[in-house]
Amino acid sequence: MAKPKFDFDDEQNLIRIEGWARDGLDDKQIAANIGYSEAHFSVLKGKLPKLSKALKNGRAPIDFAIESKIYRKAMGMKVKVQQAIKVKDVFFDEEGRRCEKERVEIVELDQEVPPDTTAGIFWLKNRKPEQWNRPAPRAEDDADIPTDIEHGINIDSWIKDKLK
Repeated sequence: MAKPKFDFDDEQNLIRIEGWARDGLDDKQIAANIGYSEAHFSVLKGKLPKLSKALKNGRAPIDFAIESKIYRKAMGMKVKVQQAIKVKDVFFDEEGRRCEKERVEIVELDQEVPPDTTAGIFWLKNRKPEQWNRPAPRAEDDADIPTDIEHGINIDSWIKDKLK
């Protein structure tokens, strides 16, 4: 009997696949790492629960981290930023003359990041698709609107026809 390219029953191999998934490799890259085509790897994921579980476990922390970042961006947040400021030190020398010395100091500031509506829309469309993924209007809905560009449209007659 021929030896398979990759032993999916070996726990170390599954840990390696889980690590690749955690590192952000997609299915195509993982398949290439173990010597399979993307199509065959996809079939194997459906047949081998251990493989799909390893991929799911590897990607779960990344998914959670990304979900958390999108949520924070959608809601707005405070971030700490470092900023360089000039500081003047004023002193008097031995002869009583006023002296100034400038230096640059790094300070940490709290900065407010406003809510990002794009991130909010993305969050809602993925969390509640039945409510937020509205289908685009169909062309058939606008089929009866006159479009005679050269002569123009008589809106009054069109509205009267619609009301009949």
